[in-house]
Amino acid sequence: MPKNTRGVQVKQIAEHLGLSSGTVSIVLNGRGDELRISKETQKIVLDTAREMNYQSGKNQKKNQKTAARREKFCIGVFWNLHYMGGLLGQFYSGFLETIKQYHAEVEIVLQPFEYDHLNLLEDAFSGKRYDGAIIGGLSEIDSGYLRENTFEIPIVLINQTLENYSSVYVDDYQTGRQCAELFCRNGHKRAGIVSSENRSAASVLRYNGFAEECRKCGIQLKDEWKVTGEGNGIGGYESVRQMLQCRELPTALFVQTSRMSSGILAALRDGNIEVPGQMEIIAYGDGDFSQYLYPTVTVLHVSVAEMAANAMHLVLTILQNDLHMTLSKLHVTKLIYGESFQEKPYERTP
Repeated sequence: MPKNTRGVQVKQIAEHLGLSSGTVSIVLNGRGDELRISKETQKIVLDTAREMNYQSGKNQKKNQKTAARREKFCIGVFWNLHYMGGLLGQFYSGFLETIKQYHAEVEIVLQPFEYDHLNLLEDAFSGKRYDGAIIGGLSEIDSGYLRENTFEIPIVLINQTLENYSSVYVDDYQTGRQCAELFCRNGHKRAGIVSSENRSAASVLRYNGFAEECRKCGIQLKDEWKVTGEGNGIGGYESVRQMLQCRELPTALFVQTSRMSSGILAALRDGNIEVPGQMEIIAYGDGDFSQYLYPTVTVLHVSVAEMAANAMHLVLTILQNDLHMTLSKLHVTKLIYGESFQEKPYERTP
């Protein structure tokens, strides 16, 4: 193969090999392993680049100018107003951790939106204001809006998966099932669930998984034991006070938003319901603060900061490598035991 002494472009290597420019760019930037490009493909790309006398942009003035233009990005963070509490600070902490790893100047602009009304910000996705976007707190209506439209900028969704969009997500349906399975193993026959009144698409999946597994396990999940409130301590307190009016109470409680746990525990104390003696509790969310509650709460933990870091990583990877593809990252929940629920040991039969 003749060498091109004038320097070869990524596009030429891609065309020669029949690969996408994005794949070639990732390999040449040393990130093939990170994005799971096969060792064989990486070797072919590197060997071909060497044979064609490819030189990195650092040694080519034209590429230097192009790189300089692309090392400054403005990322819009679209955030549901109902999730503007402590979670947002943890997300920004995660964003900053990732940005430190990139040799790029990244401006983060917070773009709040009302529940169910992401569509009112359509102009923000045109590419004129932001180079990329990260969106969190989607309702089912907001998800439907994204599903029906395509946009010019790369978009990464937090805890939601949609075709044609990159995402960092949890298997929410399986998380709901896991909670019901844990209750079943401890012998519970009656369970309740507490949810935020502004239900996200992810929380609907968790509920569906929990309800389906309860049905399979023979656990009652009565309508009066399904309560909602604001996604904070006050909402937790008020929703459980409502549940305590029932003649019969569940013996297990799934809390869909861990931020509601403090109020839930307070309401149960006021109602003289002992935790875990009379009611066991498992919450979903970031478990960093659950260890400071009384009693401490068992949590299906997902690191908010880690999800944010990976969301920023995906959007910057797409932008820096000019990828025309979607990327995704699955986060697995970790069961962190507190005092509110302890799995009982299996009884061995002689």
